[in-house]
Amino acid sequence: MSELELAQMFAEMATSLEAQPSTEQALEQTVRLAVEAVHGCEMAGVSWCVRGKKMETPFATEQLVSEADSLQYRLDEGPVFGATEDGDVTVIADTRFDKQYPRFSAAVAELGIASVLSCQLSSPRRVLGALNLYARKPDAFDEVAREIAQIYAAHASIVVANRSLQADLRTAVDTRGTIGQAMGILIERHKVEAGRAFDMLVEASQSKHVKLRDIASLVVETGQNPANV
Repeated sequence: MSELELAQMFAEMATSLEAQPSTEQALEQTVRLAVEAVHGCEMAGVSWCVRGKKMETPFATEQLVSEADSLQYRLDEGPVFGATEDGDVTVIADTRFDKQYPRFSAAVAELGIASVLSCQLSSPRRVLGALNLYARKPDAFDEVAREIAQIYAAHASIVVANRSLQADLRTAVDTRGTIGQAMGILIERHKVEAGRAFDMLVEASQSKHVKLRDIASLVVETGQNPANV
């Protein structure tokens, strides 16, 4: 493939990813297009770093990918960790003989997977996750495939990061609005000052081990003192 053809391919894929209206749909399209973009790739999935939780695989082109990713999470070993922690393109050329991730490689070889490649997905603020590519034959990812995978992951990162940021901003706006409504209800119905209304929400959140926005939502729905919802 010529440089012009590569540039055109990445432009078309970036446009396709940018057209996705949500983080979830962008991630789903990311794994689908990865199989087309990277020579040697037979199946793909994305490992997503959920804040405060372990990694998960929200989208994969095949169930086998989800099984392989789950092995990495369970064993706490595999190329996904090299990609997310070090930012490197991490490759297993042949799982039957790999020494870097021996437990994962042995387990995934039994599933019929011989080659693995992981690239980091990131934003300027944080690591988002990794793009994981798999093949059933050994030595599936040559040097060109590795370079293309890295460029594709960089393109995908920009789109997914933008979608993730938009989702975070919408959540923040919604949360702020809900908390404001709850405070207004407490001020009006329970005759307290604004500072005390907020303190009541925080105290209920801490004592009940429920998120502040969820306590606020209950107050908006019921009009009750947050200690009683």
